[in-house]
Amino acid sequence: MRSKMVWSVVRTVVFFLLLFVGMSLFRNPHPPSFDSSEEFPFGEGNAPDSVRSQILAQLAEFQRGYSERDVEEADVFAKRLISQANTLILGTMPSEVFVGHPASTQLIRDDWEFWGDCTFFLDGAHISSSGDVAWLATIGFVEFDLSRFLVLPLRLTGVMVNEGGTWRFQQLQYQFDLVLTRSLLLVMVLLVLTAGSALVLLTQVFRGVFGKGAAGTNGGNP
Repeated sequence: MRSKMVWSVVRTVVFFLLLFVGMSLFRNPHPPSFDSSEEFPFGEGNAPDSVRSQILAQLAEFQRGYSERDVEEADVFAKRLISQANTLILGTMPSEVFVGHPASTQLIRDDWEFWGDCTFFLDGAHISSSGDVAWLATIGFVEFDLSRFLVLPLRLTGVMVNEGGTWRFQQLQYQFDLVLTRSLLLVMVLLVLTAGSALVLLTQVFRGVFGKGAAGTNGGNP
């Protein structure tokens, strides 16, 4: 009876520990002043005002596309914002590697159709440039279609090139901006919990098998 009580307490403690660690993994690392144009999470960058304003205009179009999510407009969107040359887009998952304009367009189409509502911090984007090449970094979040209660922070980085006066993405990366410093603790707790459960199971099996054998032997004695 006492061992069952102890095991029940251990499981309760482990449950709340897992809950705490799990919630901390998905904590939004960004400051509360997400909508403030005075905040630059990664610095403002060195792009001249003229270049910055042009890129911000393209980013506004990028945001509009991800807000409206009109799948029928994906091709037009990609033609306006994605370069035709040496295009590379990396999604949030390891397998999401899209090389070339057609594959990049398909990623955008899939995002709009299946992923969720994305919001990006445009005014506070880091934008730097050198000649006809610019690079940027900003933050945001995605509210998944699967559940409106599932909202994860994002980090968006990219390289843009000036093609005939129009800035277009040549490289783009979406990344979940999660705090994973406690992930190792979560793995260790799960391993300990699994090992403890296996030990309890083996103990019960051992007692069941050898307990019955001992009872049978004792019962056969005169």
